[in-house]
Amino acid sequence: MKNLVILLCVISAIVISVFSYKCHSCWSRNSTTCDVSETECLGDRCMTVCQYFKLDGYEFKSMLKGCANETMCGMNGSATAENTKFLFESHCCNGHLCNNQTYQSPEDNLTTNGVKCPLSMCPGTLEECKSEKEVNCTGSMDRCLDYRGTARDPYGKERKYSGKGCTNSVACEYNFASQILTEETHRVLLKC
Repeated sequence: MKNLVILLCVISAIVISVFSYKCHSCWSRNSTTCDVSETECLGDRCMTVCQYFKLDGYEFKSMLKGCANETMCGMNGSATAENTKFLFESHCCNGHLCNNQTYQSPEDNLTTNGVKCPLSMCPGTLEECKSEKEVNCTGSMDRCLDYRGTARDPYGKERKYSGKGCTNSVACEYNFASQILTEETHRVLLKC
């Protein structure tokens, strides 16, 4: 009986090591490179997310590596309001430590697409941000965005925001949950 238990333990260890995958893991505050470590994943897919975020005059180019979030694989999101821009790309791959590629910050497609939206940004308030300005949406941003909420920026400061602009379906669908080091703490409105 004791030999059977030992044999089962050895077989289990072999099975776990065969089906246990590792991915590079890291996240950067304001860089397209980061110091990687390794993390164990349940599946065999790894992911790298690159982000460009401009807010209140600050620009952040960030990267996240780790186990794949299958719902985000291959997604490209974008949104813009007055003096604010958010772009992200997610790249997934199969296999042990496969996410070792280097990616640059997402590129902004500046080709107009015929959609026009109200344009405004009112930091410091959760009231509707009104403006007479309009913007010609570009690239895949084919929806108008109306947002009000509170967010914590990469430096830990919590601020209120209200703004209108352009977005695409991916950024709206993920409710900006793909942001790296920027966290929404309270939402009043997100309408696309």
